[in-house]
Amino acid sequence: MRVVFVVGRTASGKSAFAMDLAKEFQGAIVNCDSIQVFRSLNVGSAKPSIQDFQDVPHYLFDYVEEGDEITAGEFSRDFFANLKKIENQFPVVFVVGGTGFYFQAIEKGMYPIGAADAETLKKVEAELAAVEGAERLHAELKEKDPKTAEKISINDHYRLARAIEMMRTHGKPVSEIKKEFEEQQTPFPYPLFKLGFRISKEELLPRVRKRTEHMLKAGLVNEVKNLLAKNLESWAPLQSVGYKETVEYLNGSIGSEIELCEKIIQNTMRLAKKQRTWFQRDSSIFWVSPENFKEAQEKVRQFLSY
Repeated sequence: MRVVFVVGRTASGKSAFAMDLAKEFQGAIVNCDSIQVFRSLNVGSAKPSIQDFQDVPHYLFDYVEEGDEITAGEFSRDFFANLKKIENQFPVVFVVGGTGFYFQAIEKGMYPIGAADAETLKKVEAELAAVEGAERLHAELKEKDPKTAEKISINDHYRLARAIEMMRTHGKPVSEIKKEFEEQQTPFPYPLFKLGFRISKEELLPRVRKRTEHMLKAGLVNEVKNLLAKNLESWAPLQSVGYKETVEYLNGSIGSEIELCEKIIQNTMRLAKKQRTWFQRDSSIFWVSPENFKEAQEKVRQFLSY
């Protein structure tokens, strides 16, 4: 079995594209979207339709229960367990989504150090919040791990705190942890081709607007209202774009559905920008425009023929 990653910005059309490719090559679709794994998050996650599920086999959708959460490491284990089960059923699977961290986890693995040490991280964040805290922590990082310090801006408080926490918890520089991890890395176990969808901001905006308006007409507000009725307001997926704004709307922080629509569009475009930055770092992705199906089709055919 061969594997094709289909990546790109949200609302770029990659899911429909992957559906067409899966039909063409008798393949299956495997989810790599961090919200579509959850049950009950259907409208706001732009999950495939019932017809899509009937037309092509889909995996890793709708399998995490309401109220539960999942890490990238857990997703990676689930991914390979599923591929092992179906590897003799399909010539190719199309792994589709916009969650770059999940793609990284399945292709390159996860650092073996696990989650952050809560107590250490709490102390680091307190230091960071102090006057000139970022300057002092960045100086500490520069002294003990100059390679990592070069890559982290003094203004990137999240990555700075995490790097200091890792260094203090494990007693070694992050760059050393990374080197050890890379030396122990095992290669991705299936032949892999990466296909990405390049779309400009000007082309993407009307797509995002159309999709957001469709979600609201399809019942996004009621979907969220039902989840809040089950006391799930603190459930992590409800902090994702589309859901977070709808929770705010239902709590009265956003005044109207028109304002809600505009807020979701604005934050979706911000998310798309982050996705673009993430995927552009990978020089092995073959980029095509959404309308160039034949070019993508030919590249997949070439990949499957050797």
